[in-house]
Amino acid sequence: MYTFFIIIAIIAASILIRILIYYIISRYIKLRRYFTASAIILALFVLLSILVSPKIKFNGTSNNSYSSPSPSPVIKADSITFLDVNNSHSKILNQLMILLTNYGREVFWPIAIILLFVLGGWTGKNTAVVIAISMIVLIPIGAIAKESIARPRPIIPKSDYLIAADSEFAFPSGHALIVSAGATVALLLFNNTLRKLGISIALTVEAALVCISRVYVGGHYPLDVVGGILLGAGVSLIFVGIDKSIEALLMPLTRKILRR
Repeated sequence: MYTFFIIIAIIAASILIRILIYYIISRYIKLRRYFTASAIILALFVLLSILVSPKIKFNGTSNNSYSSPSPSPVIKADSITFLDVNNSHSKILNQLMILLTNYGREVFWPIAIILLFVLGGWTGKNTAVVIAISMIVLIPIGAIAKESIARPRPIIPKSDYLIAADSEFAFPSGHALIVSAGATVALLLFNNTLRKLGISIALTVEAALVCISRVYVGGHYPLDVVGGILLGAGVSLIFVGIDKSIEALLMPLTRKILRR
């Protein structure tokens, strides 16, 4: 009789151990996948930063297209693309792009985070918190990156301005930095139904339009925006990788709030 219970206990313990091992391995694989992707994207950001920073010189020439008689091919192509976009303005697009630049980050995303938290169920709450944490962490990182890389803003005639240029450095784009983080987190976490996936895709489209608007209104070179996307996505992937830990911290806090 005792032998039978011992056998049952051994089988149960074996199953529990297997489940635990599977959980640990799956969590490790998930973490490794996101952290590896983050490392690759951030490495690309560092490489791009070196290519555009006027502090770095190649062949004795600074990467500043406006002070250098012979800018690097990357800087030259970036400047040509910027001018092509800004020479293609239309009255219909002008107002849309100005609205996206002025409200697509500061107004749209706080509202999106609140709606996800309130109306998105538990997945929405977790997604909203991860987005908020990613954005909060990225604000000082972006400011430090701008000062470190010190790339000047584009220079265009005042008569061609759609909005006044910012005084801070250009690379990486702060708008692209923030909205790309939100879109990355939403796509990876808020997607377990077709409706949620549709919402995440809509948020990604909005983020893409905001990024385009920054070049269109003359605020950034295209590579400033690419840099913002890389940094925003790279950092947010770290928080997506640890979302279960964030969720575990969020759950008791949410329960306390609901009890009141």
